Amino acid sequence: MTNTLAMANLSLYVLTFNCACSLIDTDAFASQLFSGLSTPKLPDLLVLSLQEIAPLSNSLIGGSFLVPYFSRFDDAVQKAARKLSAGSNNTSIYTPIVARNVGMVGIMVFAKDPAAIQDLETGGVGVGAAEMGNKGAVGARFTYHSGGSSYTELTFVSAHLAAMENEVPRRNEDWKSIVRGLIFSSAPQEGMPATSLTAASEGLPLLSISPQDASIYKSTSHLFLAGDLNYRTSTIKPSPSDHIDSFPQPHHELSSPNHFSSLFKRDQLNQERLAGRTCHGLIEAPVTFPPTYKYDPKEPFLTPDEDLSRWYWAKHRWPSWCDRILYLDIPSWLKSQEPSAHIITHKYTALPLLPTSDHRAVALDVSVPLIPIPKPDAEEESGNPDPRVSPPFGVDPDWKQRRARARLLELVTGFAIYFTMTLEGAGIVLAMLLGAIGAYFAIRALVL
Repeated sequence: MTNTLAMANLSLYVLTFNCACSLIDTDAFASQLFSGLSTPKLPDLLVLSLQEIAPLSNSLIGGSFLVPYFSRFDDAVQKAARKLSAGSNNTSIYTPIVARNVGMVGIMVFAKDPAAIQDLETGGVGVGAAEMGNKGAVGARFTYHSGGSSYTELTFVSAHLAAMENEVPRRNEDWKSIVRGLIFSSAPQEGMPATSLTAASEGLPLLSISPQDASIYKSTSHLFLAGDLNYRTSTIKPSPSDHIDSFPQPHHELSSPNHFSSLFKRDQLNQERLAGRTCHGLIEAPVTFPPTYKYDPKEPFLTPDEDLSRWYWAKHRWPSWCDRILYLDIPSWLKSQEPSAHIITHKYTALPLLPTSDHRAVALDVSVPLIPIPKPDAEEESGNPDPRVSPPFGVDPDWKQRRARARLLELVTGFAIYFTMTLEGAGIVLAMLLGAIGAYFAIRALVL
Protein backbone atom coordinates (compact mmCIF):
# COMPACT_ATOMS: atom_id res chain seq x y z
CA MET A 1 0.00 0.00 0.00
CA THR A 2 1.18 3.51 -0.80
CA ASN A 3 2.26 5.70 2.07
CA THR A 4 -0.78 7.98 2.09
CA LEU A 5 1.01 10.61 4.16
CA ALA A 6 3.46 11.10 1.31
CA MET A 7 1.03 10.65 -1.55
CA ALA A 8 2.01 12.92 -4.43
CA ASN A 9 -0.59 14.92 -6.32
CA LEU A 10 -0.77 16.24 -9.84
CA SER A 11 -1.99 19.83 -10.12
CA LEU A 12 -4.33 20.08 -13.08
CA TYR A 13 -6.07 23.06 -14.67
CA VAL A 14 -8.76 22.41 -17.28
CA LEU A 15 -10.37 25.24 -19.24
CA THR A 16 -13.17 25.06 -21.79
CA PHE A 17 -13.95 27.89 -24.19
CA ASN A 18 -16.22 28.35 -27.19
CA CYS A 19 -14.14 30.61 -29.45
CA ALA A 20 -17.10 31.70 -31.63
CA CYS A 21 -15.07 30.96 -34.79
CA SER A 22 -12.77 33.91 -34.08
CA LEU A 23 -9.08 34.39 -33.52
CA ILE A 24 -8.66 35.12 -29.84
CA ASP A 25 -7.31 38.41 -28.57
CA THR A 26 -4.04 37.01 -27.21
CA ASP A 27 -3.50 39.67 -24.57
CA ALA A 28 -7.11 39.51 -23.36
CA PHE A 29 -7.10 35.71 -23.13
CA ALA A 30 -3.72 35.68 -21.38
CA SER A 31 -4.94 38.23 -18.83
CA GLN A 32 -7.78 35.94 -17.73
CA LEU A 33 -6.40 32.45 -18.38
CA PHE A 34 -5.24 31.69 -14.85
CA SER A 35 -7.87 33.72 -13.01
CA GLY A 36 -9.62 30.43 -12.26
CA LEU A 37 -6.75 29.17 -10.11
CA SER A 38 -7.19 28.94 -6.36
CA THR A 39 -3.56 29.99 -5.77
CA PRO A 40 -1.01 31.86 -7.91
CA LYS A 41 0.98 28.66 -8.43
CA LEU A 42 1.14 27.36 -12.00
CA PRO A 43 -0.33 23.85 -12.43
CA ASP A 44 1.67 20.85 -13.66
CA LEU A 45 -0.77 20.33 -16.53
CA LEU A 46 -2.94 22.74 -18.49
CA VAL A 47 -5.68 21.39 -20.77
CA LEU A 48 -7.64 23.63 -23.15
CA SER A 49 -10.94 22.34 -24.53
CA LEU A 50 -11.89 24.48 -27.52
CA GLN A 51 -15.09 24.65 -29.55
CA GLU A 52 -15.79 26.62 -32.73
CA ILE A 53 -12.06 27.13 -32.83
CA ALA A 54 -12.15 28.64 -36.33
CA PRO A 55 -14.58 29.34 -39.19
CA LEU A 56 -16.24 26.23 -40.60
CA SER A 57 -14.15 26.02 -43.77
CA ASN A 58 -10.83 26.31 -41.93
CA SER A 59 -11.92 23.84 -39.27
CA LEU A 60 -13.11 21.19 -41.71
CA ILE A 61 -9.96 21.44 -43.82
CA GLY A 62 -7.67 21.55 -40.78
CA GLY A 63 -3.90 21.34 -41.01
CA SER A 64 -2.21 24.65 -41.85
CA PHE A 65 -5.61 26.37 -41.96
CA LEU A 66 -5.76 26.04 -38.16
CA VAL A 67 -2.17 26.95 -37.32
CA PRO A 68 -2.92 30.65 -36.68
CA TYR A 69 -5.73 29.71 -34.28
CA PHE A 70 -3.74 27.16 -32.27
CA SER A 71 -0.70 29.46 -32.29
CA ARG A 72 -2.59 32.28 -30.61
CA PHE A 73 -3.54 29.99 -27.75
CA ASP A 74 0.07 28.86 -27.43
CA ASP A 75 1.21 32.48 -27.33
CA ALA A 76 -1.43 33.36 -24.73
CA VAL A 77 -0.48 30.40 -22.52
CA GLN A 78 3.21 31.31 -22.55
CA LYS A 79 2.47 34.99 -21.91
CA ALA A 80 0.10 34.23 -19.01
CA ALA A 81 2.51 31.71 -17.48
CA ARG A 82 5.45 34.11 -17.65
CA LYS A 83 3.41 36.85 -16.02
CA LEU A 84 2.20 34.63 -13.18
CA SER A 85 5.64 33.22 -12.50
CA ALA A 86 7.44 36.54 -13.05
CA GLY A 87 9.73 34.70 -15.44
CA SER A 88 11.82 35.94 -18.34
CA ASN A 89 9.94 37.17 -21.38
CA ASN A 90 11.92 34.73 -23.51
CA THR A 91 11.29 31.65 -21.39
CA SER A 92 8.65 29.07 -22.34
CA ILE A 93 7.31 27.60 -19.13
CA TYR A 94 4.90 25.17 -20.77
CA THR A 95 5.61 22.70 -23.55
CA PRO A 96 2.69 21.97 -25.91
CA ILE A 97 2.10 18.21 -25.90
CA VAL A 98 -1.03 17.95 -28.05
CA ALA A 99 -2.78 20.30 -30.46
CA ARG A 100 -5.46 18.27 -32.15
CA ASN A 101 -8.84 18.91 -33.73
CA VAL A 102 -11.78 17.14 -35.25
CA GLY A 103 -13.53 19.79 -37.28
CA MET A 104 -14.43 22.73 -35.07
CA VAL A 105 -13.55 20.98 -31.80
CA GLY A 106 -9.99 21.18 -30.52
CA ILE A 107 -7.87 20.14 -27.58
CA MET A 108 -4.50 21.43 -26.41
CA VAL A 109 -2.40 19.98 -23.60
CA PHE A 110 0.55 21.79 -22.02
CA ALA A 111 3.00 20.38 -19.48
CA LYS A 112 5.67 22.02 -17.36
CA ASP A 113 7.67 18.78 -17.57
CA PRO A 114 7.21 17.20 -21.01
CA ALA A 115 9.31 14.20 -19.97
CA ALA A 116 6.54 13.26 -17.56
CA ILE A 117 4.19 12.50 -20.46
CA GLN A 118 4.31 8.92 -21.73
CA ASP A 119 2.16 6.60 -23.86
CA LEU A 120 0.37 9.43 -25.64
CA GLU A 121 -2.79 8.52 -27.57
CA THR A 122 -5.39 10.67 -29.32
CA GLY A 123 -8.74 10.12 -30.99
CA GLY A 124 -11.76 11.95 -32.30
CA VAL A 125 -15.24 11.62 -33.73
CA GLY A 126 -17.67 13.89 -35.55
CA VAL A 127 -21.34 13.95 -34.57
CA GLY A 128 -22.50 16.79 -36.79
CA ALA A 129 -24.07 16.68 -40.24
CA ALA A 130 -23.09 13.39 -41.94
CA GLU A 131 -20.85 12.70 -38.91
CA MET A 132 -18.63 15.65 -39.79
CA GLY A 133 -16.86 17.72 -37.17
CA ASN A 134 -19.06 20.80 -37.07
CA LYS A 135 -20.01 19.09 -33.79
CA GLY A 136 -18.07 16.28 -32.14
CA ALA A 137 -15.31 15.41 -29.73
CA VAL A 138 -11.54 15.00 -29.64
CA GLY A 139 -9.50 13.45 -26.88
CA ALA A 140 -6.02 12.84 -25.51
CA ARG A 141 -4.84 10.06 -23.21
CA PHE A 142 -1.44 9.59 -21.59
CA THR A 143 0.34 8.51 -18.45
CA TYR A 144 1.82 11.22 -16.26
CA HIS A 145 4.96 10.12 -14.41
CA SER A 146 6.57 11.93 -11.52
CA GLY A 147 9.26 9.38 -10.71
CA GLY A 148 9.13 5.96 -9.05
CA SER A 149 5.59 4.74 -8.40
CA SER A 150 4.13 8.24 -8.64
CA TYR A 151 2.16 8.11 -11.86
CA THR A 152 -1.38 7.97 -13.12
CA GLU A 153 -3.24 7.64 -16.41
CA LEU A 154 -5.38 10.53 -17.63
CA THR A 155 -8.00 10.86 -20.36
CA PHE A 156 -9.26 14.26 -21.52
CA VAL A 157 -12.20 14.73 -23.89
CA SER A 158 -13.19 18.04 -25.49
CA ALA A 159 -16.75 18.01 -26.83
CA HIS A 160 -19.36 20.14 -28.56
CA LEU A 161 -22.93 18.79 -28.66
CA ALA A 162 -26.03 19.82 -30.59
CA ALA A 163 -27.43 23.30 -29.99
CA MET A 164 -30.97 24.71 -29.51
CA GLU A 165 -33.24 24.48 -26.47
CA ASN A 166 -35.41 21.58 -27.57
CA GLU A 167 -32.62 19.31 -28.82
CA VAL A 168 -32.12 17.39 -25.57
CA PRO A 169 -32.58 13.96 -27.22
CA ARG A 170 -30.10 14.92 -29.92
CA ARG A 171 -27.54 15.98 -27.33
CA ASN A 172 -27.98 12.66 -25.55
CA GLU A 173 -27.54 10.87 -28.87
CA ASP A 174 -24.39 12.90 -29.57
CA TRP A 175 -22.99 11.72 -26.25
CA LYS A 176 -23.78 8.12 -27.19
CA SER A 177 -21.98 8.59 -30.52
CA ILE A 178 -18.94 9.98 -28.70
CA VAL A 179 -18.77 7.02 -26.32
CA ARG A 180 -19.13 4.61 -29.23
CA GLY A 181 -16.91 6.36 -31.76
CA LEU A 182 -14.09 8.22 -29.96
CA ILE A 183 -11.43 5.52 -29.99
CA PHE A 184 -7.90 5.97 -28.71
CA SER A 185 -6.07 4.08 -31.43
CA SER A 186 -2.94 6.16 -31.87
CA ALA A 187 0.21 5.30 -29.98
CA PRO A 188 3.60 7.01 -29.94
CA GLN A 189 5.69 5.49 -32.69
CA GLU A 190 9.26 4.50 -32.03
CA GLY A 191 11.46 7.57 -32.25
CA MET A 192 8.55 10.01 -31.99
CA PRO A 193 8.85 12.15 -28.86
CA ALA A 194 5.76 12.54 -26.71
CA THR A 195 6.07 16.31 -27.06
CA SER A 196 5.39 16.32 -30.81
CA LEU A 197 2.08 17.95 -31.69
CA THR A 198 -0.43 15.37 -32.86
CA ALA A 199 -2.25 16.45 -36.00
CA ALA A 200 -3.94 13.29 -37.30
CA SER A 201 -3.56 9.77 -36.10
CA GLU A 202 -6.73 7.81 -36.77
CA GLY A 203 -4.92 5.84 -39.47
CA LEU A 204 -2.64 4.02 -37.07
CA PRO A 205 -3.62 0.44 -36.24
CA LEU A 206 -5.68 -0.40 -33.19
CA LEU A 207 -3.46 -1.52 -30.37
CA SER A 208 -3.69 -5.06 -29.11
CA ILE A 209 -6.00 -4.02 -26.28
CA SER A 210 -9.64 -4.68 -25.58
CA PRO A 211 -12.22 -2.40 -27.23
CA GLN A 212 -13.24 -1.31 -23.72
CA ASP A 213 -9.73 0.01 -23.03
CA ALA A 214 -9.75 1.89 -26.34
CA SER A 215 -12.91 3.84 -25.49
CA ILE A 216 -13.11 6.98 -23.38
CA TYR A 217 -14.03 4.76 -20.43
CA LYS A 218 -10.96 2.78 -19.38
CA SER A 219 -10.68 0.90 -16.11
CA THR A 220 -7.20 2.23 -15.32
CA SER A 221 -7.70 5.87 -16.33
CA HIS A 222 -9.13 9.07 -14.92
CA LEU A 223 -11.56 10.82 -17.27
CA PHE A 224 -12.24 14.55 -17.64
CA LEU A 225 -14.92 15.83 -20.04
CA ALA A 226 -14.93 19.53 -20.91
CA GLY A 227 -16.80 21.43 -23.54
CA ASP A 228 -19.82 23.28 -24.81
CA LEU A 229 -22.29 20.53 -23.98
CA ASN A 230 -25.13 22.89 -24.92
CA TYR A 231 -27.64 21.71 -22.31
CA ARG A 232 -29.96 24.62 -21.54
CA THR A 233 -32.28 25.83 -18.80
CA SER A 234 -35.43 25.68 -20.93
CA THR A 235 -36.87 23.61 -23.77
CA ILE A 236 -38.42 26.70 -25.39
CA LYS A 237 -37.15 30.13 -26.32
CA PRO A 238 -37.84 33.05 -23.97
CA SER A 239 -40.84 35.28 -24.56
CA PRO A 240 -40.25 38.88 -25.70
CA SER A 241 -40.50 40.11 -22.10
CA ASP A 242 -38.57 37.37 -20.29
CA HIS A 243 -35.27 39.21 -20.62
CA ILE A 244 -36.82 42.05 -18.64
CA ASP A 245 -38.76 40.08 -16.05
CA SER A 246 -36.80 36.86 -15.52
CA PHE A 247 -33.19 37.07 -16.61
CA PRO A 248 -30.67 37.24 -13.73
CA GLN A 249 -28.57 40.30 -13.02
CA PRO A 250 -25.65 40.84 -10.62
CA HIS A 251 -27.78 42.87 -8.20
CA HIS A 252 -30.25 40.03 -7.58
CA GLU A 253 -29.85 38.61 -4.09
CA LEU A 254 -29.67 34.87 -3.46
CA SER A 255 -33.20 35.01 -2.01
CA SER A 256 -34.59 36.58 -5.20
CA PRO A 257 -36.49 34.32 -7.63
CA ASN A 258 -34.43 36.03 -10.35
CA HIS A 259 -31.08 35.06 -8.82
CA PHE A 260 -29.14 32.97 -11.35
CA SER A 261 -29.19 29.93 -9.04
CA SER A 262 -32.96 29.65 -9.60
CA LEU A 263 -32.31 28.89 -13.27
CA PHE A 264 -30.09 25.98 -12.32
CA LYS A 265 -33.12 24.07 -11.08
CA ARG A 266 -34.08 23.69 -14.75
CA ASP A 267 -30.60 22.69 -15.92
CA GLN A 268 -31.03 20.02 -18.59
CA LEU A 269 -27.58 18.49 -18.07
CA ASN A 270 -28.24 17.66 -14.43
CA GLN A 271 -31.71 16.33 -15.25
CA GLU A 272 -30.42 14.07 -18.03
CA ARG A 273 -27.28 13.02 -16.16
CA LEU A 274 -29.14 12.03 -13.01
CA ALA A 275 -31.68 10.14 -15.14
CA GLY A 276 -28.84 8.13 -16.66
CA ARG A 277 -29.30 9.43 -20.19
CA THR A 278 -26.01 11.32 -20.64
CA CYS A 279 -22.50 11.75 -19.21
CA HIS A 280 -22.81 8.40 -17.45
CA GLY A 281 -20.96 8.21 -14.14
CA LEU A 282 -19.48 11.69 -14.46
CA ILE A 283 -19.74 14.17 -11.62
CA GLU A 284 -19.36 17.94 -11.42
CA ALA A 285 -18.17 20.30 -8.75
CA PRO A 286 -20.89 22.64 -7.37
CA VAL A 287 -21.84 25.33 -9.90
CA THR A 288 -21.70 28.65 -8.06
CA PHE A 289 -21.14 30.95 -11.04
CA PRO A 290 -23.70 32.63 -13.34
CA PRO A 291 -24.71 31.15 -16.69
CA THR A 292 -21.98 31.09 -19.32
CA TYR A 293 -24.22 31.59 -22.39
CA LYS A 294 -25.57 33.55 -24.23
CA TYR A 295 -24.08 37.01 -23.86
CA ASP A 296 -24.41 40.00 -26.13
CA PRO A 297 -20.70 40.88 -26.06
CA LYS A 298 -20.49 44.44 -24.80
CA GLU A 299 -18.14 46.41 -22.59
CA PRO A 300 -16.95 46.04 -19.97
CA PHE A 301 -14.96 42.93 -20.87
CA LEU A 302 -12.43 41.14 -18.66
CA THR A 303 -14.34 42.22 -15.55
CA PRO A 304 -15.16 39.94 -12.58
CA ASP A 305 -18.83 39.54 -11.69
CA GLU A 306 -18.44 41.36 -8.39
CA ASP A 307 -17.40 44.47 -10.31
CA LEU A 308 -20.29 44.37 -12.80
CA SER A 309 -23.58 46.16 -12.51
CA ARG A 310 -25.18 44.35 -15.45
CA TRP A 311 -24.93 41.21 -17.56
CA TYR A 312 -25.80 41.81 -21.21
CA TRP A 313 -27.80 38.74 -22.16
CA ALA A 314 -28.95 37.95 -25.70
CA LYS A 315 -32.71 38.38 -25.60
CA HIS A 316 -33.57 35.30 -27.69
CA ARG A 317 -31.84 32.66 -25.52
CA TRP A 318 -32.36 31.67 -21.90
CA PRO A 319 -29.15 32.16 -19.93
CA SER A 320 -27.70 28.65 -19.54
CA TRP A 321 -24.68 26.76 -18.29
CA CYS A 322 -23.66 25.39 -21.70
CA ASP A 323 -19.96 25.22 -20.85
CA ARG A 324 -19.12 22.51 -18.33
CA ILE A 325 -16.31 20.34 -16.94
CA LEU A 326 -17.11 16.93 -15.49
CA TYR A 327 -15.01 13.98 -14.38
CA LEU A 328 -15.06 10.44 -13.03
CA ASP A 329 -14.42 10.16 -9.31
CA ILE A 330 -11.88 7.75 -7.82
CA PRO A 331 -13.07 4.19 -8.58
CA SER A 332 -14.27 2.02 -5.71
CA TRP A 333 -11.52 -0.58 -6.16
CA LEU A 334 -8.84 2.07 -5.72
CA LYS A 335 -10.65 3.61 -2.75
CA SER A 336 -10.69 0.23 -1.03
CA GLN A 337 -6.90 0.09 -1.31
CA GLU A 338 -6.21 3.78 -0.75
CA PRO A 339 -9.00 5.38 1.34
CA SER A 340 -7.18 8.72 1.35
CA ALA A 341 -7.06 8.96 -2.45
CA HIS A 342 -9.26 11.87 -3.54
CA ILE A 343 -9.69 14.14 -6.53
CA ILE A 344 -9.78 17.53 -4.84
CA THR A 345 -11.57 20.45 -6.46
CA HIS A 346 -9.91 23.71 -5.46
CA LYS A 347 -11.98 26.01 -7.67
CA TYR A 348 -14.64 25.71 -10.37
CA THR A 349 -15.59 28.99 -11.95
CA ALA A 350 -16.50 31.00 -15.03
CA LEU A 351 -13.90 33.47 -16.26
CA PRO A 352 -14.84 37.06 -17.14
CA LEU A 353 -16.34 37.68 -20.57
CA LEU A 354 -13.79 37.98 -23.37
CA PRO A 355 -14.34 40.37 -26.30
CA THR A 356 -14.42 37.68 -29.03
CA SER A 357 -17.15 35.28 -27.85
CA ASP A 358 -20.73 35.10 -26.58
CA HIS A 359 -19.64 32.34 -24.17
CA ARG A 360 -17.64 32.68 -20.99
CA ALA A 361 -14.76 30.30 -20.46
CA VAL A 362 -15.07 27.84 -17.57
CA ALA A 363 -12.09 26.59 -15.55
CA LEU A 364 -11.52 23.74 -13.10
CA ASP A 365 -8.56 23.72 -10.71
CA VAL A 366 -8.07 20.22 -9.25
CA SER A 367 -5.52 17.91 -7.69
CA VAL A 368 -5.31 14.28 -8.83
CA PRO A 369 -3.51 11.64 -6.74
CA LEU A 370 -0.39 10.40 -8.50
CA ILE A 371 -1.06 6.73 -7.97
CA PRO A 372 -1.98 4.20 -10.66
CA ILE A 373 -5.53 2.93 -10.90
CA PRO A 374 -5.29 -0.88 -10.92
CA LYS A 375 -7.53 -3.07 -13.00
CA PRO A 376 -10.52 -4.29 -10.97
CA ASP A 377 -10.54 -7.97 -10.11
CA ALA A 378 -13.41 -10.28 -11.00
CA GLU A 379 -15.22 -9.66 -7.71
CA GLU A 380 -14.96 -5.90 -8.11
CA GLU A 381 -16.21 -6.09 -11.70
CA SER A 382 -19.31 -8.09 -10.81
CA GLY A 383 -22.29 -5.76 -10.75
CA ASN A 384 -20.10 -2.65 -10.48
CA PRO A 385 -22.01 0.36 -11.90
CA ASP A 386 -18.80 2.32 -12.57
CA PRO A 387 -18.79 3.01 -16.35
CA ARG A 388 -15.11 2.07 -16.43
CA VAL A 389 -16.38 -1.47 -15.76
CA SER A 390 -19.87 -1.29 -17.23
CA PRO A 391 -19.79 1.27 -20.07
CA PRO A 392 -23.17 2.64 -21.13
CA PHE A 393 -22.53 1.84 -24.80
CA GLY A 394 -20.24 -0.51 -26.66
CA VAL A 395 -17.56 0.57 -29.10
CA ASP A 396 -18.76 0.93 -32.69
CA PRO A 397 -16.91 -1.78 -34.67
CA ASP A 398 -17.06 0.42 -37.81
CA TRP A 399 -15.69 3.53 -36.12
CA LYS A 400 -12.59 3.71 -38.30
CA GLN A 401 -14.40 3.44 -41.64
CA ARG A 402 -17.07 5.89 -40.55
CA ARG A 403 -14.48 8.43 -39.46
CA ALA A 404 -12.56 8.02 -42.73
CA ARG A 405 -15.73 8.68 -44.76
CA ALA A 406 -16.58 11.69 -42.64
CA ARG A 407 -13.04 13.04 -42.96
CA LEU A 408 -13.22 12.88 -46.76
CA LEU A 409 -16.55 14.71 -46.68
CA GLU A 410 -15.07 17.31 -44.34
CA LEU A 411 -12.31 18.07 -46.83
CA VAL A 412 -14.72 18.30 -49.78
CA THR A 413 -17.15 20.48 -47.84
CA GLY A 414 -14.42 22.61 -46.31
CA PHE A 415 -12.76 23.44 -49.61
CA ALA A 416 -16.13 24.04 -51.29
CA ILE A 417 -17.04 26.59 -48.61
CA TYR A 418 -13.57 28.11 -48.65
CA PHE A 419 -13.50 28.72 -52.42
CA THR A 420 -17.10 29.90 -52.74
CA MET A 421 -17.89 31.73 -49.50
CA THR A 422 -14.66 33.36 -48.30
CA LEU A 423 -12.90 36.40 -49.76
CA GLU A 424 -9.53 34.66 -49.58
CA GLY A 425 -10.82 31.57 -51.39
CA ALA A 426 -12.69 33.60 -53.97
CA GLY A 427 -9.50 35.58 -54.61
CA ILE A 428 -7.60 32.36 -55.29
CA VAL A 429 -10.30 31.18 -57.71
CA LEU A 430 -10.28 34.53 -59.49
CA ALA A 431 -6.48 34.49 -59.75
CA MET A 432 -6.57 30.96 -61.18
CA LEU A 433 -9.29 31.95 -63.65
CA LEU A 434 -7.38 35.03 -64.82
CA GLY A 435 -4.22 32.96 -65.06
CA ALA A 436 -5.99 30.37 -67.18
CA ILE A 437 -7.42 33.07 -69.46
CA GLY A 438 -4.00 34.68 -69.79
CA ALA A 439 -2.39 31.32 -70.58
CA TYR A 440 -5.04 30.63 -73.21
CA PHE A 441 -4.40 33.88 -75.06
CA ALA A 442 -0.62 33.44 -74.75
CA ILE A 443 -0.78 29.97 -76.28
CA ARG A 444 -3.23 31.17 -78.92
CA ALA A 445 -0.88 33.97 -79.91
CA LEU A 446 2.03 31.52 -80.22
CA VAL A 447 0.02 29.02 -82.24
CA LEU A 448 -1.57 31.56 -84.55
